[in-house]
Amino acid sequence: MAHSLVCSDHFIGNRRSKDPRSPAYVPSVFPKIYKRQSTNEQQQNYRYQLNLQRQDNKQKAFLNSNKVISLSSDSAQSQMVNTIKNSVSTQVAFDFDGTKHFTFECTFTKTNCDVMTQACIPVTYNNTFQKPNTVNMLCGPDISFVNLNYFSGFHSILNEMQLKDLTGITYSAISVLFNINRTTVTRIFYIILYFLVNHTKHFIFWPNKRTVINTLPKAFKQNYPNCRCIIDCTEIKTEQPNTVEQRVYMFSRYKNAYTVKVLVAINPSGLICFLSKSYGGRSSDSFITNDSGFLLKLEPGDEVLADKGFPGIKVALEGSKSILVVPPILHNGHFSEDEVLETYTVASVRIHIERIFPKLKTYLILNKITIDLLPYVDEVIHICCVLTNLQNPIINDK
Repeated sequence: MAHSLVCSDHFIGNRRSKDPRSPAYVPSVFPKIYKRQSTNEQQQNYRYQLNLQRQDNKQKAFLNSNKVISLSSDSAQSQMVNTIKNSVSTQVAFDFDGTKHFTFECTFTKTNCDVMTQACIPVTYNNTFQKPNTVNMLCGPDISFVNLNYFSGFHSILNEMQLKDLTGITYSAISVLFNINRTTVTRIFYIILYFLVNHTKHFIFWPNKRTVINTLPKAFKQNYPNCRCIIDCTEIKTEQPNTVEQRVYMFSRYKNAYTVKVLVAINPSGLICFLSKSYGGRSSDSFITNDSGFLLKLEPGDEVLADKGFPGIKVALEGSKSILVVPPILHNGHFSEDEVLETYTVASVRIHIERIFPKLKTYLILNKITIDLLPYVDEVIHICCVLTNLQNPIINDK
């Protein structure tokens, strides 16, 4: 087959071409029995010849041209030299001479096939080549660069999202009022929160027994002269947690919602003297009291006033020789006369802690804790309790 021949009639133009780009490079004319689609041989050959002519014109223009292009404008100096012989080399250099003119030159020498490109750009050209100072700020600018003295007010509301932030309960409304990004507000909020917590730890303290007795209100002196504190748990609603485990731990049947629960103790004068860490709404009052470390603060002879939700701490209080005072439990469907009087007496003084909780929850951040704020709920409740202690006392002996 090496010496096989194909008739010229089977090629376009009746002659075989050795150029692979030519339509006559392979046989294309066959009998009709092969069901080959007909083609416009003349058009194919014309396109091929036209392409050859274009390539020939480009080559002639490249070999016969020697061009120098000069442009003027405003920009540092850049020089690039390309030498085309047996090898190609590239050189780039920057030399800022402070000139005010921009020059670009491209030179081609026919004799030795050298190509040279040169550009001169001033350093002051729009500060393009001046490396800016950068600071790693993670997300958003540093607090030292944020100007919070400017209050834009109503004119800062530019879109619907900002209006929702302003009219909602999220602290991102500050971003609208002071015209800064909400992520910056969030970082500022957390930094200030930790700063306040660290500097107000002593605002919630456990006073000694002598101080409590000396400041005992008249309402306690007659019936509960040894009252050290009044305790109760309060629940704060949260958004639905992300995981099933968290939902089980935080669901409160009493509130029929997801909550966090804390134990609060006040001394007879109405000052918050103990605040536990946050627990899930499923935790019982007795469990929180035993787990929070509150019982370790009591001394022998101390009277602790509570409601009927703390029966599980009675044994622990007896071990420390303290006294748990709770209203009588209903037996046989009715109270005796003495039990009614005792219930009234306990309720008349224990009601003071119920007056503390509404004051505590006047801070709307405790209306419903969002998921992003949940990791900081202990700090938030602490600051709210500190602000409550700074208000006027709930008991006025005068």
